Amino acid sequence: MFRISINDKSFSCSEDNNLLKAARSQMVKVPYGCASGGCGMCKVKVLHGDYRMDMYSKQALTNQERENQQILLCKTYPLSHLEINLMKERVK
Repeated sequence: MFRISINDKSFSCSEDNNLLKAARSQMVKVPYGCASGGCGMCKVKVLHGDYRMDMYSKQALTNQERENQQILLCKTYPLSHLEINLMKERVK
C-alpha cells in the first residue's frame, strides 16, 4: 500500500487500484466526472512519486500536460508514495 497525499488530505492505495477509486472508497473528496479517462475533470498534478497510467482520451489529457506531470486520477495507479496537487477546487 502506498500513501497518497492530495493537498491536505491523504489516503492509501495499492498498485492495482486507481487513485480515484481509492480516494472515493476512503471518503476523500476529489474532482471527477466520467471516471473513465474521457472528460479530464479528475486532472491533477503530481509533485513527487512514481505512477503508471492506463489508456485515456488525448482530449482529456494532452501530451504536453502529461510531460508537465499532470495525470487523470481515474487512470493512474501508484508505484510509490505520491504527493499530488489538485488543479481544480470543485469536488464531488
